[in-house]
Amino acid sequence: MVATIFLIAALFYEFRPYVPPLPDGPWPNALAIETGIEAIRSAPEGVKTSIAERISTKDLMFQIGHPLECLPLAQNHLSELLRRILNVRFGHEEENIIVKTCALGEDGDTMASVYLPSQGIFVLARESIHFHWPQILRMTLPLIVAFGSLLVMIIVISIWCIHRINHPLTVLASRAEAFGYDISPAPLPAKGPAEIRNVACTFNRMQARIAYVVEERKRILMAVGHDLRTPLTRLSLRVEMGGKELDQAAMRRDLILMNRMLNGALAFLKEEVEVASTEVVDIRSLVESLCSDFTDMGKNVVFSGNAELVCVCDAVALSRAISNLIDNACKYGENVSVNLWRQDDYAMIEVTDDGPGIPAAFRETAILPFARLDPARTSPGGLGLGLAIVQAIVDRHYGKLVFADASPHGLIAHIAIPLNRDRRLAAMISS
Repeated sequence: MVATIFLIAALFYEFRPYVPPLPDGPWPNALAIETGIEAIRSAPEGVKTSIAERISTKDLMFQIGHPLECLPLAQNHLSELLRRILNVRFGHEEENIIVKTCALGEDGDTMASVYLPSQGIFVLARESIHFHWPQILRMTLPLIVAFGSLLVMIIVISIWCIHRINHPLTVLASRAEAFGYDISPAPLPAKGPAEIRNVACTFNRMQARIAYVVEERKRILMAVGHDLRTPLTRLSLRVEMGGKELDQAAMRRDLILMNRMLNGALAFLKEEVEVASTEVVDIRSLVESLCSDFTDMGKNVVFSGNAELVCVCDAVALSRAISNLIDNACKYGENVSVNLWRQDDYAMIEVTDDGPGIPAAFRETAILPFARLDPARTSPGGLGLGLAIVQAIVDRHYGKLVFADASPHGLIAHIAIPLNRDRRLAAMISS
């Protein structure tokens, strides 16, 4: 817009008239008639007629010797004013200048007929303003250029805006279509307006999450197949060998182990996809009741925590996660302590045992399903799904699971559950 304003100013300056225009009325005609008459009078006799023809226009016509055709009309004030002006200009040379009002045809414009008897010069001058194409172009060119420039700029900017919005959407649509066939494509570039960039980032997170889930399922199936192969091989050998090797108790143990493997895998998959209802839960009562259950089973589990913490969560899933941690602590340690306190907007649950612990290098692997750690914390028939289920439940509640070393030995498992789940979810989405 600023550039257009300067362009309009430059055009008006460039096309400005060198001489200020005369006002409407007979004055422009008087000046043109005077100039034409002086040109004809100063020319030789043989060329006067030719000059009259050359200087004639549609608005001002000169004729030598005989008058131009024109229908007489009643005299008007413009013709009278033109006569007075010409008498002043030629008064010392022409005693009588005749000016009459006429028209070129019945529907023609009003004309002023001027006759100089002493020179034999006849003139027809149009009284009304008649615009020809050069005049119209000269008067309107600045405005035409200005509005044309605005139109071009609007069209260019509109095309650019539409392309800037539609191109990322087209790429997103094509990537979404291709995602149905290739679950591991390259991340979508975050380009375009802020909203389109947010959509691209959200799509990339969804794509990465789906790819991770698919790969996780593949790994689980491979792990289940690998773990089932050993007991199936033993069963096959016992059946083929028969006799004393056909031990029903041993076969029963293999079948129980296989059943546990399948049930564990199904439970983990169900935990990943299940959407349970939430409710208001008293965290202190929930954790304390779980510790009491283990104490009743003869386990040395001590609970401590005076904070009254209430949050909205899935009570069944959270109970399962805490129970898995306490159960693992009881398997690998003799003394287990469970602490509960509040830290900012989180309920902090800490399960500590005095067992061998988990080396720092294996802690990230420990939460993977069917993970196999060092022999220090491997129990017979363990499937490696306990901590994976805990991690899935904590992630579903937008919490955190962290491991640390206990003193002098053992493992500390920290669970942080947000008390204000809706605010935590909004913060994660916005980030």
